[in-house]
Amino acid sequence: MLPWFQRACLLVRDIPASLRLYRDVLGFSVSHFGEDSPDAYSYDIFNIPRDIPTRFATLDSPEQERTLALIEVPGTVLQTFSIAPAATVVRVADLAATLNRATELGFSVTEPRWHRDPERGPARGEAAIYDPDGHPAVVYEILDSAP
Repeated sequence: MLPWFQRACLLVRDIPASLRLYRDVLGFSVSHFGEDSPDAYSYDIFNIPRDIPTRFATLDSPEQERTLALIEVPGTVLQTFSIAPAATVVRVADLAATLNRATELGFSVTEPRWHRDPERGPARGEAAIYDPDGHPAVVYEILDSAP
């Protein structure tokens, strides 16, 4: 059925550093890792100068292949934003454990918010973890029931 959302792509400075969050904390697995060819489409869609070598990794979630892509643009080409230009949103089984693991690995996290009786949607807890490039990964847990 269409439309079908295939994946989000994030520009990062260092794929191995970013994998510490997306793989080691959030549980994605690396499907493919490699260097982009000089005619890769990412140069066009992200307006990356062609003289800058890029690498990419596609990541799978347990239920979907190639859910997320990381495109490495090394050096100082990437801008630093005071306002985050993009975020991922990931459902996790245990919000507290996920935030603890992220903190253990040195990631910046926000205080969780608990919505036990929301006007819309299920009861949930949510927080953000910031990757090495400042992209927030909003993580949330669906709560079994409101107290």
